[in-house]
Amino acid sequence: MQVGTYGLNTTKPGGTPSFGGGLAATAVQQQQEATSMLGTVASQEAEREMANKAAHQQAEAGQAQLGATAGAMAGMAVAGPWGALAGGLLGGLLGDDIF
Repeated sequence: MQVGTYGLNTTKPGGTPSFGGGLAATAVQQQQEATSMLGTVASQEAEREMANKAAHQQAEAGQAQLGATAGAMAGMAVAGPWGALAGGLLGGLLGDDIF
């Protein structure tokens, strides 16, 4: 058994010197695990953010398409082919604001 500063035992059970104590080694290990977990969580959050942006863009595109379709149908009913064209353009431009 080796005795270090302040009379503390610096030998692990089994006779191997610990070189810094068990608590310090445990703290370093926990810090490394926490840092690794933070990196994992950060990459997962980045993936979620990208998926949310893609879903938002798809929703906006769907609303514009719905607006164009509804506008074209309404325009066709009111003013024939030219009304369909104008209604489709206006519906496509305003579709994400309307729906």
